Amino acid sequence: MISAPYLADAVSCGLVLLDCQGRVLVWNKWMMQYSARNVDETLGVSLDEACGVRIEQRIHMAVREALDFGMASLLSHVLHPSPFPLFSGGGTERIKQSITINPVLSNSGERRCLIQINDVTTMAAREKLLREQTRQLREEVDKLTEMQEQLRCNESRFRELTRQVPVGIFETDLEGRIVFSNERCQAITGFEPEDYMGQPWHSIAAIEDRDRVNVDWQKLRNQGERIQIEFRCANKSSLRKFWVSTDSMPVRNKAGVVTGFIGTLTDIHDAKEAALRNAQQATFDTLTGLYNRTPFNERLMNALSNAGESHQFALMFIDLDDFKQINDKYGHESGDIVLKTTARRLRQTLRADDTVARFGGDEFVVMLAEFRSDKDLQVIVSKIERGISQPINIGICHVHLKCSIGTAVYPQDGCDITSLMRHSDQRMYDIKRVHHSTDHEENVNLKQKAKKKVDAGALM
Repeated sequence: MISAPYLADAVSCGLVLLDCQGRVLVWNKWMMQYSARNVDETLGVSLDEACGVRIEQRIHMAVREALDFGMASLLSHVLHPSPFPLFSGGGTERIKQSITINPVLSNSGERRCLIQINDVTTMAAREKLLREQTRQLREEVDKLTEMQEQLRCNESRFRELTRQVPVGIFETDLEGRIVFSNERCQAITGFEPEDYMGQPWHSIAAIEDRDRVNVDWQKLRNQGERIQIEFRCANKSSLRKFWVSTDSMPVRNKAGVVTGFIGTLTDIHDAKEAALRNAQQATFDTLTGLYNRTPFNERLMNALSNAGESHQFALMFIDLDDFKQINDKYGHESGDIVLKTTARRLRQTLRADDTVARFGGDEFVVMLAEFRSDKDLQVIVSKIERGISQPINIGICHVHLKCSIGTAVYPQDGCDITSLMRHSDQRMYDIKRVHHSTDHEENVNLKQKAKKKVDAGALM
């Protein structure tokens, strides 16, 4: 399995992990590249010492909120463009930054702070360019309305300008019907002008997003507010479904009366897919597809928040016995097959409203949403044990596994995450010790029986 430091170095953004005292635990390769500070200068020191300068107070406040209260923060590049001393290509100009600060829990339950820094310099420049282009286009539309005698000249000029800009541009009337679109807009959507001229502009959205886009459009139409929407669009020519972004605003005459609307259309598919993949990796275990620690802890916290005095749920820690022997004997690929098969069997055994996650290695954790009695809980435990003990085909042979399951029940064993985790984890290790003792006795008995057979053969 890939270790956490290698994963931190693989992502295309800055990652800084702080311990409960605010000292740096992880300073990934991206941070070293943009800050020119190596690991020896950063690990084990405060954020100010790691950066070599005093960091803005708002960063320290957000870090303390994460460590002390478990609160997450998002610092937009619009309001806080460059809080960290990060420079692109060894230059002197700071990069624009979008910063997310989240609390995370260590294996021991200690709260830590994860800071994610994204370079949005290019995006900020693009936004500025698009705003400027939109302003210029609005001015051109006003001129075309006011100067009827120069309609031909201005129309030709306007069309050439919109043809050269690198984004799709469209204009609508008061009802949102398209009255103009540039060549880039047509290339993005795959529609010819005659296909959607006079049609509602949001008809270019894919079916699954069309209602949502229409709601935002009605807000623009009724309140005269600027809207920025991301939605999926299906190209009519290639049938490719992809993500686009539109920035639309009302067009007003000199009297301030809205006469229509104008918008830009940008293909953001690659960036959106990358963001979705990052979100997927942050939520799910990449090997098994199960939840990882963070979303599981969030669901457990929600269960605790919503639990009443008469409601109970259970927490299970599941550890595969002798899993290391499979890795050592057959290799890590075989071990991965075992883990994926175990995850699949757990999902098949549990109910849809139960939550199962992988906490790392061969350790899984389950939250049973509801059960009626200890007998029901034991039945579920037995089903899981039977499911996991079935032979697993690893390609070259079948392997058999047992598992150790420790349970904790809310509220009998605790009313908070720490207590429930500690109880279930301790009971799992108690059961594992029993399993090891039993396996040892069975091995001794087998050896004694074998020796008796050999001795009996010698006497004959």
